Amino acid sequence: MAKDLKYWIKHISEHEIPIFKYTALAIADGVRDDDTSTAQLAQIILRDTSLTARILRISNSVIYNPSRTPINTVSRAIVYIGFNLIRDLSLSLAVIDAILKSSSRKHVLKLMARSFHGATLARMLAEKRGDDAPEEVFIAALLYHLGEMAFWCVDEDRGLQIQALIDKHGFKSALAEKEILGFTFDQLTVGLTHDWHLCDLLHSAINNPGLETPRIRDIVLSKTLANSINRQWNNPNGIQAVQRIAKYLKQDETKTINLLRNNVLEAAEFAQQYGAAEIIPYLPLPDGEAVTAGTESQNIEKYPSPDPVLQLSILQDLTSTLENQPSANTILELILEGLHRGVGLDRVLFALLSPDKTMLHGKFAIGEGNESFIQRFHFSLKEKNPFSEAFQTAQAQWIRNSQSGEQAEQISSEIRTALASEAFLIFPIIIRQSPIGLFYADRQPSQRPLGADTFAGFRHFGQQACLAIEHISQKK
Repeated sequence: MAKDLKYWIKHISEHEIPIFKYTALAIADGVRDDDTSTAQLAQIILRDTSLTARILRISNSVIYNPSRTPINTVSRAIVYIGFNLIRDLSLSLAVIDAILKSSSRKHVLKLMARSFHGATLARMLAEKRGDDAPEEVFIAALLYHLGEMAFWCVDEDRGLQIQALIDKHGFKSALAEKEILGFTFDQLTVGLTHDWHLCDLLHSAINNPGLETPRIRDIVLSKTLANSINRQWNNPNGIQAVQRIAKYLKQDETKTINLLRNNVLEAAEFAQQYGAAEIIPYLPLPDGEAVTAGTESQNIEKYPSPDPVLQLSILQDLTSTLENQPSANTILELILEGLHRGVGLDRVLFALLSPDKTMLHGKFAIGEGNESFIQRFHFSLKEKNPFSEAFQTAQAQWIRNSQSGEQAEQISSEIRTALASEAFLIFPIIIRQSPIGLFYADRQPSQRPLGADTFAGFRHFGQQACLAIEHISQKK
């Protein structure tokens, strides 16, 4: 039986819905809350424009940002909202995307609706008892049905067999799952999330649902209600679930039922924020209430267009960040995000000089194929090329044509092959006459031309990076 469960964990993660494994492993690379991990997480988020937009929207919502402090960058969201929470939000959003793209089957949408309903209720219960991090309770409850949703996406036939045992023969869910599969969907959920180093709270809630700890009670009570009422609030199981929550909150049933009905409306709002508006018709909305699926509040583009207002906002974020003595990595990540999302450059990279100042190595990058681009960006400075020239002149460089002409004479075939871009920009980072590294940027993926405004924006961000790094170095 264990072998079957291991097979399905691997089958779902690596073969049927590979975005699960890819995103989970990428995020799990940085399980420690340190500067390098923050930069890695920001890069994972920023390579997906839809994920970036939703993370920023959620980070600016009153739930996660009650002070309404504007958050314009993913880097600042991680610092302000918290590394662990943004990491878990990112993975949850990626999982929701993967499930919705893999299947729009009614059963899966119903399960996701229950997940959002239960998660929103669990968060409310956690808030009411003064939990320090109700968002963690929300994430755990949101992923409660992950195993079942993922399974239905990849093997509907066996899912229907399980459902037939429940509907026609009166099997309990866990017994029907074991009969057909040899394991339960709860075990699959634990296996998948354990494989991704995610959500110990969820594992505790599934493995020990009777444990009398406040967070587990929040999750179990909420999951039970969401599973019981469906579209009917007056069924016996639903009434019993409401009574348990009323007792837990130490208030009368009438007040509790009103609270719970309003909470469903909040669940619909959460679903829209998370990009799961498709599940709203399956939520048990109160009679007469309707929620219209909203559109994305931010314009999502695969290749960001120049945005002068966003450029200014990101530079203001940089100034605010300097008040807290950030690390150099945090500054670099803010600058890269400004160049990508504000200046509108497809690929942006920071390369670090080797200790002996003879080699240039890619360190951080944002944009299409950023990981492989970092690996390719590895050049010698012993020979004359645009990178060594930038350090010698201490000036930004705009290479307009790497294939022919005077500028091309300095570019080796190795550099041309690695960059694969006709035009690109370079800005050397030199602090107190000591070269440290450089920024590189291009529009190779979209093939959009570079212009004078783009070069000016690129150069301005490079100058601000130098000032910021010099500022923090003086404080040490």
